[in-house]
Amino acid sequence: MQDHTITGSLKTDLIRVHYYPDILDLRYSGYELERFENLLLALDSASYRNALRVSSMLHRLDASPIWNYERADQVELLVLDTLYEYGVHKVPQLLKNVVGRVFEEGASSHLTADLVKVFYWACLAEVARDFAWREEKLAEWAEYLTFPMRAIFKL
Repeated sequence: MQDHTITGSLKTDLIRVHYYPDILDLRYSGYELERFENLLLALDSASYRNALRVSSMLHRLDASPIWNYERADQVELLVLDTLYEYGVHKVPQLLKNVVGRVFEEGASSHLTADLVKVFYWACLAEVARDFAWREEKLAEWAEYLTFPMRAIFKL
């Protein structure tokens, strides 16, 4: 893994991986890629151990009383529905594209797919928090979606 510094690292390390039209569409939707810099850098530098912990959390057979994958999927749909009402329906798909491109071609496995899912939820939660002033439930849903990030990555 590479050592990243926060200033300038996004442009040099991650921009080359992304599809520029997605970045432009994200900008036209009101979000700069730098808004998600900490999350993208954390994803880029995620360790194998972290990936195993994420995968274990997502594919646990017994539901946790605090958090479970099926409920997180339901919360994701609720957030998507609410964001659609506020006119930012393109942003989630653009974020999914951007987060999915952090890993190079051929580096895909079930562990990377799980990492992408969790980091996508964290990016989606950032957008949801921006609209929490309009819909209070978005703040609660954002907290739920970011639980794996807080538990494993301490972000």
